Amino acid sequence: MDIQLIAMDLDGTALCPDHASFTPRLEAALLEAHRRGVSIVPATGRQYLLLPPPIQAMPDWADLVVLCNGAEVRRLRTGEIVSAHYMAAEELAPLIRAAEQLDIPIELSVGGTLHLTQACLDRERTIEGLRFHLSVLEQRGRLVEDMESFAAGAGRVFEKANLLGVTPAVWKELSPVLETLPLSYAWATSASLEVTCRAATKAEGIRTVCRLLGVDMAHVMALGDSGNDISSLTAAGLGVAMGSAPAEVKAAADAVTASNAEDGAALAIERYVLGRETASL
Repeated sequence: MDIQLIAMDLDGTALCPDHASFTPRLEAALLEAHRRGVSIVPATGRQYLLLPPPIQAMPDWADLVVLCNGAEVRRLRTGEIVSAHYMAAEELAPLIRAAEQLDIPIELSVGGTLHLTQACLDRERTIEGLRFHLSVLEQRGRLVEDMESFAAGAGRVFEKANLLGVTPAVWKELSPVLETLPLSYAWATSASLEVTCRAATKAEGIRTVCRLLGVDMAHVMALGDSGNDISSLTAAGLGVAMGSAPAEVKAAADAVTASNAEDGAALAIERYVLGRETASL
């Protein structure tokens, strides 16, 4: 397959389990692909100000980035927004009220800062598996008195909302609310939802990049590990799921590589882009 663009998720895919670094093997594979003329585009749920060190360092191969699951496409070096799909307060108000009624922590992202109430923060501290997320809040979290009043503030628009600790019982109550709203949502983990504008998905963000670069989606390889990657895995010419991905993500992909802890992203690039058949998956 003639791969002309690699759309690469970060956490759980390209990044090591530390959420902060690439392996030397992946760095080498990305650089070789770039030298062969392949475009490389991080496609992440993260905000621009929360990009990890390997991307903040502005490597030679990086230019355009898909952020907040497609809510933004930016130029890495300047931060210029080339495409944006934000949510308005009135779209979010029913979701905020439902989250409060169901005792689900909800965070609203504005300008790369995550806003939440003290009650939400206290609740998050009791949920297992949020160690990394809580460290993110230490950097870019801000407490507000009342979420609905904050959302209604003059001129505010929102890149995404996070809902955490969503159990099956809670989802049964929450899903009918989400289905009535003009929003997209995707599972970031088995218990965490990311909500964006209806037009904002990773697949749509990648399509925007393809239009800018003159690349057909049939020549895109997408790499991902979570529910928020399913749209890109199914839309790309070649979707590759990580070995650590949930079953529904693997089912959406054309191929499965090793986990991020086993250099799965590097192996996929070596095999499908660089043509090294000895790269075992």
